[in-house]
Amino acid sequence: MAISRQAILIGSPSVKPELPGVTTDMGNIKQFLLSNKGGAWRADEIVTLSDPSSAAVDAQIESARYKDYVFISCSGHGEHRVGKGLDETVMYVKENETVSISSINPRNKRHLVIVDVCRKLIRVETMEETRAAMKAFMKSAAIPIDYRKIFDDAVMANPEGRIVAYSCDINQSAGDDGSGGVFTQELLAAPKYFSPTNNNQYGIVKINAAFDQAKTMTYAKNAPQSPVFNAGRRMDFYPFAIV
Repeated sequence: MAISRQAILIGSPSVKPELPGVTTDMGNIKQFLLSNKGGAWRADEIVTLSDPSSAAVDAQIESARYKDYVFISCSGHGEHRVGKGLDETVMYVKENETVSISSINPRNKRHLVIVDVCRKLIRVETMEETRAAMKAFMKSAAIPIDYRKIFDDAVMANPEGRIVAYSCDINQSAGDDGSGGVFTQELLAAPKYFSPTNNNQYGIVKINAAFDQAKTMTYAKNAPQSPVFNAGRRMDFYPFAIV
């Protein structure tokens, strides 16, 4: 069953201290989505918002309200605010302008939000591993695979609901080595740890499994950074990649 999709990539690399890795992250995420591995999204289904105003973010989120499935990524500086009735994580889209992660909600039936924001910039050593997640995926020579249909069917097989993956816990900073966020890099690299399961043709990596792998590697690279996964009590999860 073909479904309507919308991907919204939000990043603010210019908020000081500047995060050039945010631009890299948004480019890598877009290429991942366009790939067969990422679900074979079409370019016209992906919107990139770089250093947007909060109004621009709100408008784009609202425009996705009637899509069957929405993927949203948030990259940049952020903080978790408590007190005076507040208990929320926010992202800086401008120097003096924020959006709350709770407001980044298109209110459609199925959506996934990946949040890689930090309070302050942490310098970590450059990683030496080759980023296999962005390499060209070799399709099986036996039977052509319709990646979009596989991804669409996997989305619609899930119960409705909101899933949010944060790059770190409350009162923690998210690492950035200058070439992108540690968590985002590890999340995009996570599919390489999984193997095909459907008659050895393909396998679906669900976001919870990819997150668990990314969390382990993020902690190993930049402890005590500890990503947090918020999916309520659901038993099944949206697809993240096809391997």
